[in-house]
Amino acid sequence: KQCRDENGFKCHLTSDSHLRQMKIFRDNAPGIMDDFSAEFEKGYVETLRRRHGTQRMNANNVYQEVIQDKHHVHMNSTKWTTLTDFVQYLGKKGICVVEETERGW
Repeated sequence: KQCRDENGFKCHLTSDSHLRQMKIFRDNAPGIMDDFSAEFEKGYVETLRRRHGTQRMNANNVYQEVIQDKHHVHMNSTKWTTLTDFVQYLGKKGICVVEETERGW
């Protein structure tokens, strides 16, 4: 809420808590990103498995369900830059059967 305008964002960037968190991230960025990526993957696959079983689903629809949980891991804190990258990863790992259709992945 403190980042609603330019001044609030500037204050946030210079706050002690933000600077402390950025130092922690700088010291172990790969480990932190790997942890968030694993947590995001777990949440996504769990949502897919529990709500849809083996049904064919549009990846974006599942993603919309994932982000409804207020405690979800944001995709921008993971190693994947897009949902397409993530879905292709799931396919390469054999976690999901993935195919591209005219409606997306």
